[in-house]
Amino acid sequence: MTGAPGDVDVERDSDVPISTQIFWQLAYQIDSGRLLPGARLAPVREMGAALRVNPNTIRAVYRRLADAGYVTSRHGAGTHVADRPPQRRGAEALAGIVAEMLRRAAQAGFGADEVAAAAFAAASERKRPGPKVQVLFAECTNADAGYDAQRLVETFGELIDVEGTLLDDLPDRLERFHYDLVATSTFHADEAQALVHGRVPVVAMLVGPGYMELVHEIAGLPAGSRVGLVCASERGAENMSETLALSGTTGVELLSATIDGDRELDLIDRTADVILLSREAIANGLESRFERPERVRRWSYEFDPAGLELLRRSVEHVIATRRREAVPVG
Repeated sequence: MTGAPGDVDVERDSDVPISTQIFWQLAYQIDSGRLLPGARLAPVREMGAALRVNPNTIRAVYRRLADAGYVTSRHGAGTHVADRPPQRRGAEALAGIVAEMLRRAAQAGFGADEVAAAAFAAASERKRPGPKVQVLFAECTNADAGYDAQRLVETFGELIDVEGTLLDDLPDRLERFHYDLVATSTFHADEAQALVHGRVPVVAMLVGPGYMELVHEIAGLPAGSRVGLVCASERGAENMSETLALSGTTGVELLSATIDGDRELDLIDRTADVILLSREAIANGLESRFERPERVRRWSYEFDPAGLELLRRSVEHVIATRRREAVPVG
């Protein structure tokens, strides 16, 4: 089986490679029509930089998408959505999914009757309301962590409780409190998985196209341009700088400043061609600090619907698992 979005094993999210999570979300964008036939995917290096993952990981994702019929790649022309992406909702596709499920179940020692019973139970459980799932959202700044946590609460309503935290605080929070899932953007997926160390599943979510377009804009600036990076912390500014460097930005001078670094902010105001403000910098009112506001760009993101769908499936799995465990045996 070449692999459809449903192949992501939400029952073992903590073991699912980041490449598989990215593959599923890009395939979901194509299946849902958000990426239309002929649409060009970002170059490998640029996509890797924007998502803060190794370019080899993106290269593997693109190969898998091509093998599954979602995209076509041609040297010098890039990677484009196929004219006729695979149809995954027909009887043939469903039969393939069932066959793969039976094969994997047999390897684990389960019979066809047990698989059918489990599938029926899972489908029934999804229709019934369940307790809230505890989600810990991790980011590198408090502003992003708090903002994204609130947006997820608004998106998922009564299904989840979400708390925001800094990445560095993940081990302590998991030691002291119970959480069912850790969520983060693909930017910090590897770091989050290392800090979580398999204690709970980590869901790595894609961000929307606006962020990708901003990275592409900066990468295309002419040599000799100056770009100001303004963030709440030095670490945040370093993350911004690293992303731009990995995206192929060359010949562009990067000037960093924290929100309370008046001297550096003045230098950026005097000399920068483009000024990137983090969400926390915006929250602190720095948009109005600079002359020529047309230079200012918001270095922030919203989650892509594919990322939200991946989290939704993980949340549904947690609810279903709780209900199975609550049913008395015998």
